[in-house]
Amino acid sequence: MGSVAYERRINLPAEKLCSLLCDYPMAPTPDIKVELLAEGDPKANGIGATRFMTIGKETIKQVLVESNLPQNYAYRIIDHPLIKDYYARIDLTEEGDSTLMRYRAEFKPAIPLTGGIVSAKVKSGLAKLFDSIDKHYCQQK
Repeated sequence: MGSVAYERRINLPAEKLCSLLCDYPMAPTPDIKVELLAEGDPKANGIGATRFMTIGKETIKQVLVESNLPQNYAYRIIDHPLIKDYYARIDLTEEGDSTLMRYRAEFKPAIPLTGGIVSAKVKSGLAKLFDSIDKHYCQQK
């Protein structure tokens, strides 16, 4: 098993950050591409929603599996050549005008001994996502 831990402070309230990250039919920023494959259950905060998300040259297929918005949510990556099983949980803690985002994931690589490569690719994708959110939605102070 491999794991990923990533934290970042975003200069947005938790509710706004949550709306950017968890609105599965919509791309969080103009730099990210999203294709909705299945709508989730509206009575369960969208659980079951499935999408393709493209960040740079990487495309992942995500399904929303837990939703306790705006505090946290979780998803699985499914159908990826480098990953057999991937579960990520994102916790959002509002602190004044900003939000501390904590990302934790556990995964099983599809190819033995490639956990470090998978982890590095995930962290790179997360950095690109949050750099794009900073660029498009956060005011410079």
